[in-house]
Amino acid sequence: MVFKQVYNCIPTQNAKIQFNMSLSHKDNIPMLVANSSSTIPFDDNLSVEMKMALKDSSGVWKENVFIHKSPNACSSLKRLFGKGWPELIHGYGYPTINCPIPPGVYISPGMNMQSICENANFPKMFIYGTYKLHMYYTRKNEINGCQGIIFDIKRP
Repeated sequence: MVFKQVYNCIPTQNAKIQFNMSLSHKDNIPMLVANSSSTIPFDDNLSVEMKMALKDSSGVWKENVFIHKSPNACSSLKRLFGKGWPELIHGYGYPTINCPIPPGVYISPGMNMQSICENANFPKMFIYGTYKLHMYYTRKNEINGCQGIIFDIKRP
């Protein structure tokens, strides 16, 4: 998995959960750094919805090739990231690995997303190609935040 781009897919000042992310390299390892701010706790009152698109051979995004929606956002993501959860949470600079994560402003020391994904409970089989993932955090059909990631899945 090669990360190509990360972004806040709701670039407004009104989002209750905001991420300002970028990719950098440390010792030739791609690292994700992020500043995040939240005016609400990241807890199980939120739902998480993931939508993935796959870029076809002509460069057009084929939307909704994978969709996942779960209530209880914090607990669901904790299960999904599995052994990678503590590294992800510490990488965002959050004060606790337990749910809920309190509102506040957090500065990321950086995280190795490849390591986190390898330790997560993600499906291990995907078609090779370029993917776009949008992860929405919602409550009562209101989008409170969204992260976007574009990545390649390549042969080893």
